[in-house]
Amino acid sequence: MKILSALTLLLFLSISCNNDAKNDRVKPALKDITESVYASLKLSPEIFYSPQSIRSGIIKKVYVSEGELVKKGQILFEITPTEDVKSQLTTAELNLQEAKSNYLGNNNLLKNINLEIQTTKDQLALDSINFKRQENLWAQNIGKKLDYEQLKLKYQATQKQYEILKQKYAQTKISLENNYQKALNRTRTERSQLSDYIIRSEIDGKVYSINKEEGDLISSQEAFGEIGTADTYKLLMDIDEVDIAKIKTGDTAYVVLDALPSKVFQAKIDQILPKKDERTQTFRAEGSFINAPDKLYNGLSGEANIVIAKRTKAMVIPAGYLLPNNRVKTTEGEKEIQTGIKNLEFVEVISGIDSTDTLIKPTEDE
Repeated sequence: MKILSALTLLLFLSISCNNDAKNDRVKPALKDITESVYASLKLSPEIFYSPQSIRSGIIKKVYVSEGELVKKGQILFEITPTEDVKSQLTTAELNLQEAKSNYLGNNNLLKNINLEIQTTKDQLALDSINFKRQENLWAQNIGKKLDYEQLKLKYQATQKQYEILKQKYAQTKISLENNYQKALNRTRTERSQLSDYIIRSEIDGKVYSINKEEGDLISSQEAFGEIGTADTYKLLMDIDEVDIAKIKTGDTAYVVLDALPSKVFQAKIDQILPKKDERTQTFRAEGSFINAPDKLYNGLSGEANIVIAKRTKAMVIPAGYLLPNNRVKTTEGEKEIQTGIKNLEFVEVISGIDSTDTLIKPTEDE
């Protein structure tokens, strides 16, 4: 009985060893193979910026809240302006009112000059008639020469006065118009400075974060919060420097998000940034979804495999059968092969072996 049991055990071990030996031997096979580059990723709104003020001051009022949708031009927050700024605007507005009244008001200087011109013009017409009449009489030797000379001088004086008033009107108009334009420009400048204390949204989007509260001091160029597009996102992919040269814009990427681990989404590479991050030794590529999840959130993380090469019906061997220096172990001895694209599972064989060769899986020491 003991002998039978021992024989049975020996037979079982023999069969197991034969199976293991067969499992360690494969022949090259035809398969579709894809080579890809790994990238870690996170989601960011397609357009994203931090609202800032060019003025420092105390935040007077915050008009939005986190998560709120905003329109371009909508007020985000307001800073209390300094007294100097408010005083300068008041002075500029008073000067503008005065300049406008002098130039366009009901009793402006131009109207008074124009009234003088009209009066002088009427007088000139009368003096011209009197002078012509006396001139005709004098041509007929009728009347006194003194009367003729006096009428002539009066006509010439009125004519000169008329020309002087017209010139005065033109010069005064230019001066008043310039003063009005200067006052208008000054007021616009002061109002523009005051508008610097009101910060508006530069885009249609969503308020993702707010860093300040009413009553807080905010300095120039300090970020008030973060605003970005609400429905469109981009993929920020970090790629190892040894792989960055393998990818190009337009490449397809397959994305898995940590929040949706059972689903794979297709994306494409839109841009490859040229500068390496020295801290992480990675390059940044930006992409967009071809088919996106129904709901996305700013900051979601995940992984991407960027397809850099694809073959159909390629001759491949398992990746674990490849020895260093592109050699494989066969039943006929080691052979050198030329490889094509690779992934974690398979290696494409270009030449060196064919489908009739039997490969032996290397041991851990080889």
